[in-house]
Amino acid sequence: VDVPEERIGLDRVVITTGSSGGFLLAFTACFDTGDVVAVASSGYPCYRNILQALGCDLANVPINDDFKLTAAELRKEIQERENAGKARLKGL
Repeated sequence: VDVPEERIGLDRVVITTGSSGGFLLAFTACFDTGDVVAVASSGYPCYRNILQALGCDLANVPINDDFKLTAAELRKEIQERENAGKARLKGL
């Protein structure tokens, strides 16, 4: 999407020294301590480390035979958590 430069205010721009800093800021904005966050079983380890450091609980969701986490796998995790009386997912 082409957005004219003058439409993006500097107060909406965040620069980090790497992706980990960006993840930390994004996760801090999205989740609170104790939130349950779904992560793919083969997901990027940095996601797990940052989320755990923030005090989030992780729901390890298995990937499918194509090595993907799709709506079907997520739906199964949500249903299994509901049936077991576990906390709801806050995000993915």
